[in-house]
Amino acid sequence: MDVINNHLTIVLCHGSFTGALVWQNVIPLLVKEGYNVVAVDYPTRDFKEDVEYTRNLIDRQEGNVLLVGYSYGGAVVTEAGKHEKVVGIVYIAGFALDEGDSLGSILGRREDQGANSRILDSKGFLWVKPEDFNKCICQDLSEEESLAMSVCQKPLHLSIVTNTMGPNPAWKTKPTWYQISDNDRMIPQETQIEMANNIKPKKIIHLNSNHASISSHPKDVTAFIVEAASSFK
Repeated sequence: MDVINNHLTIVLCHGSFTGALVWQNVIPLLVKEGYNVVAVDYPTRDFKEDVEYTRNLIDRQEGNVLLVGYSYGGAVVTEAGKHEKVVGIVYIAGFALDEGDSLGSILGRREDQGANSRILDSKGFLWVKPEDFNKCICQDLSEEESLAMSVCQKPLHLSIVTNTMGPNPAWKTKPTWYQISDNDRMIPQETQIEMANNIKPKKIIHLNSNHASISSHPKDVTAFIVEAASSFK
């Protein structure tokens, strides 16, 4: 596959309860469009560690980087996006945090539809009950399609939920794009709209999607990322 932009790499950042393979439906489409693509697989046990994983991967890329953050990955790219190689940020139903915000404070704005489906283990990690994974995160998919996501879920440490964003979030100085999932049961649509309006992105799109739009609407998500990437030819 010919690469249409040797000077730009798309770096994908996953959300909570998932790993980098959650991008498996999007990656082939981006590569087919001719882009260099890499996905970070951070542990989700400490926010600073996850940001460092992302920065290290950015360091390894030649040329510029377009960061794409899904769900919790939005918080990661908001901090890691300060890297000098990053030229833009795409949020996919992501946490576009402002200074002083945390995942918990953002989710606390409205009723948490998934609260009863999450469990906290003795080590401080949050899990989604396997039997509730489909209805909470990816209700657009069949139970069979979401089974592997549930079985392979990566827990999120509670400290990440309470961690507050530091000063100068990257979206204040980098161009951004935001995709809102209108049927989201993890981050309410209204909350996503508030975050998107706050960061004043170059473009906002709505998808008639569950939280995991990258799994249920990969073509739409890919087209949105490609549109952002084309700004940097």
